[in-house]
Amino acid sequence: MTTSFDFNRAPFNCLNPAEQDRIAAALDVAYYAAGSVIQQQGEGVDALLVVMKGLVREGGEAHFYGCFDVLDSKSLLSGKACCTLHAHEDTLLWHIRRDVAMKISDANSQFAAFFYADVARKLAALSHPVQELQPRVADAVLHTPCWLAESATVMDAARLMKRAHSRAVLVKEASGVGIFTQSDLRNVVVDGLDANHEAIYRHLKRPLICVQAEDDLHHAMLLMMRHSVQRLVVLEGDEVCGVLEQIELMSAFFNNSHNPRGITAQIGRASHPDALLAAVKSTQQLIRTLHGNGMKITLLAELVGEIRQRLFSRLFTLLAPPEMLLHVCLLVLGSEGRGEQILNTDQDNALIIEDGYQHPDLERVCEQFNQQLIAFGYPPCPGLVMVSNPQWRQSVAGYKRLINHWTSSASSENVMHMAIWLDARPVCGQLALFEGLRQYLQQDLGDNAAFLSRFAFPVEQFSPPINLFSRLITTAGPDKHALDIKKGGIFPVVHGLRSLALQYGVDECNSYQRIQRLSDIGHLSESFGRDLAESLAFLQGLQLKAGLLNQAMDKPVDHLIDPATLTTLERELLKDTLSVVKQFRQLISHHFKLGML
Repeated sequence: MTTSFDFNRAPFNCLNPAEQDRIAAALDVAYYAAGSVIQQQGEGVDALLVVMKGLVREGGEAHFYGCFDVLDSKSLLSGKACCTLHAHEDTLLWHIRRDVAMKISDANSQFAAFFYADVARKLAALSHPVQELQPRVADAVLHTPCWLAESATVMDAARLMKRAHSRAVLVKEASGVGIFTQSDLRNVVVDGLDANHEAIYRHLKRPLICVQAEDDLHHAMLLMMRHSVQRLVVLEGDEVCGVLEQIELMSAFFNNSHNPRGITAQIGRASHPDALLAAVKSTQQLIRTLHGNGMKITLLAELVGEIRQRLFSRLFTLLAPPEMLLHVCLLVLGSEGRGEQILNTDQDNALIIEDGYQHPDLERVCEQFNQQLIAFGYPPCPGLVMVSNPQWRQSVAGYKRLINHWTSSASSENVMHMAIWLDARPVCGQLALFEGLRQYLQQDLGDNAAFLSRFAFPVEQFSPPINLFSRLITTAGPDKHALDIKKGGIFPVVHGLRSLALQYGVDECNSYQRIQRLSDIGHLSESFGRDLAESLAFLQGLQLKAGLLNQAMDKPVDHLIDPATLTTLERELLKDTLSVVKQFRQLISHHFKLGML
């Protein structure tokens, strides 16, 4: 009967053949009649239980386990049952001796990760097989670095590039290393300079844009996009080991037009707003492809955010007269501003106008901008947080009055508007207009304890859908079988971090960067910060997975997750991550004294 055990199911799919043989030899099968108790919470356990046939109910909850589900995985480490289990119908269970499972865990970190209590370690270890499939910088064709002395001339560089078939040379200086490229050589020629006598150090680009050899290739792609460069210097530790050219990066893992650089090239070439639609469609395909390939959710969001920033900037530039761009600043807000929005959802944007500036076409441009985004698949914001709304299209002085109003009374509407503004990111126009308002907002606000408490209070509105016994609570959806992963999981983390960032003057608006910064300055412990970051990434990954599934079925994207559709591993990780959310919510409640409001 043990020969039907499926080693392709998590967590057994990470075992090598010898470990599989040890598990198979330690298997036993037990029968439980419908209604019987399989284990009582707190009693000792001597086996890891896996459902072979039938249905198991956890405690008094409407939570069930079916074929090949692992039961009460945490009990393997503790040796005591963490919950009570009943046979809901006649059930057969595989029993895997605990001592054998523990010995395999000692030797196999990925198998052991399934039973970790440390959420960050568990999520990192269990995602390791997928991440191993991602191409690394070292997997691409790297060019051997060509070096010249600081005293070299431009002609020396040209001869070395020709001899080595290289597009760039590196130059060591007392202050570090600079790079000289074919583009720099072209500029020297066009400027009529004498390459035989022109010193190369006058034309070097500094500082270098570098990437580590072990970094993900997608990270290298993001750096090229962000800095608008065609090559990166590759490091092993602190030592230069090669140069990654754009063409080699593209050929390493892209074979069609649905790649980030191709999409940004489409955006840059667009001469009319309608021409941007192809880039929008390519981005949607890119998201499906990269998610299907197992790309990390944080990197995927960062990559898509960079593309969307180019899209919004190009669209506004095509619609606005050139002189207008000298006096305004376009912002994206909310999850788009935080760089955590992957699928197209409600648009949130605003425009800052220089004091005293007026233009007869300003209202028309803003209306066209929002309407064009709707045509691209970005629905209008239900709260009208859009540049076509005069409330979100104001002068610097007008926004200062708004900020004063938001901070004078922490009503629910003011808190919502303040939260939206705190996640703002400038994408086009005069960035100094935004920077001035950001500094204005921060003045004296970090010491306003009463306002900060009211601002943080929405964290209390939505409880994580998990009870005291780590059981999932499903009360959402038409059949009340789903949970709202945004309200109960993502929002408390995002808004709690936003509240701490506001108090401590953290400029970063991305949630992961806020976690890192708050950890660096001592307001979050390093270990809890890791747990929080990994938990948020897991929840956003589930949100994306569900959203893509809804899109495939032509359904609107929502934030509802039915635990019955998750794998055993996903359900266990969901419980772990929601427990972290619960801890963070309690931390925020205690820190801002929300119980006193």
